[in-house]
Amino acid sequence: MARVKKIRKGSPSTLTGFWNAVNELSPLYLEKSPVIKKKMKDEMNAFINEVNLSPIPELVYENFVHPYFREKQMKVIFSGDEKGVFGKFCIKIDLAENIVKIDPVGLYKFSTEFFKADEKLKKINRDDDYLKCRLYSFRKEISKLPGQYLLFLAVLKEVVIDGKIYAVDSKGAFANEESSDYFSLLWALKQFEEFYLKVQIRNIRSDFALIWHEGDWIDAGK
Repeated sequence: MARVKKIRKGSPSTLTGFWNAVNELSPLYLEKSPVIKKKMKDEMNAFINEVNLSPIPELVYENFVHPYFREKQMKVIFSGDEKGVFGKFCIKIDLAENIVKIDPVGLYKFSTEFFKADEKLKKINRDDDYLKCRLYSFRKEISKLPGQYLLFLAVLKEVVIDGKIYAVDSKGAFANEESSDYFSLLWALKQFEEFYLKVQIRNIRSDFALIWHEGDWIDAGK
């Protein structure tokens, strides 16, 4: 059982500390044992309170929310759902309340999809299921990134879906779940690539040997 004292060594004052704590707490919270889940809920709430007092919500807001919702002041908070159960969602954008909620357990579950991608690829027929093959292959590429960057990709992915700030060609990019996941993730990665170049003054593809094709994507207004 993790202790609050131990968790706070991975303080969310840094993204690495935040991500380490997410990966330490979330699997324990997701344990089936009701006793463990109840104890971990208190520790998760303590962690969330700490994250909300850190620079991370403002970092997410300024760089990955505000540029796409300039017409109104939004707020980024880490939270569970309304009933206090974690893991029911990853990112939730509430335009009525002007809040972007991030659930750390949902974020952890989101991240596991990338690290399971290679295993899923081995189980499908690549010739018969092109859409799943494309999605899993792309997730496998993204799994090369440091895990903490998935926080930003998760937010951007929800931004593009919620804000409908995309334009695609005639291939029905958002016609089914696999295509929607792929194209929203592709858009998110492209936005993050621009941010990474501006901040790091380096190319994210070169730094992490990322390979993907953007031929199906058409940016809105171009």
